[in-house]
This record gives sequence, structure tokens and C-alpha cells, in this order.
Amino acid sequence: MTRGQLFMVSFLGVAVVLSGIGVVYAKYESRAMFVELQDLRAERDQVDMEWGRLQLELATRGALGRVMSIAHERLEMRVPPAEQIVVVK
Repeated sequence: MTRGQLFMVSFLGVAVVLSGIGVVYAKYESRAMFVELQDLRAERDQVDMEWGRLQLELATRGALGRVMSIAHERLEMRVPPAEQIVVVK
């Protein structure tokens, strides 16, 4: 083998090794990003569930206010004074 051919074979060998290291590193990064994506999706699902619960609570509280308003306007109902309230045990 001539000196030029030996240099070319050595260069190609180093290039193959570096290419292999690059593939391994890219696969590692890909897996790390996938794990992060799964964590973010789980967090998003938890936030969506909490938002749904808050929306339901808001709707419930709004309905109570509407019932109180209708009871006051249509039926002329009032909250009794504290002295008229009797607690039964």
C-alpha cells in the first residue's frame, strides 16, 4: 500500500467510527426527547382534567346564583334572619 492509500483508509476508518458515534448520540437524544414529550403529555392531560373540574364547578356555582335569583324574584323568597333559624340535632 502506498502512503496515500494508507492515509485514505485511515481517514475513512476514522470517519466510520465518528459516524457511528454520531448515530448513537442522535438515538440517545431522540429517546430523551421522547421521554420529555411523554411527561409533557401527561402534564397536559392532568391540566385538562383540572380545567374540566373547574369549568364544572363554575357552572354549578352559576346555576346556584340563578336559582337564588329566580327564588327571590318569582317566589319572593328571602333568607331568614339568624334568630329564625333553628338547628335540629
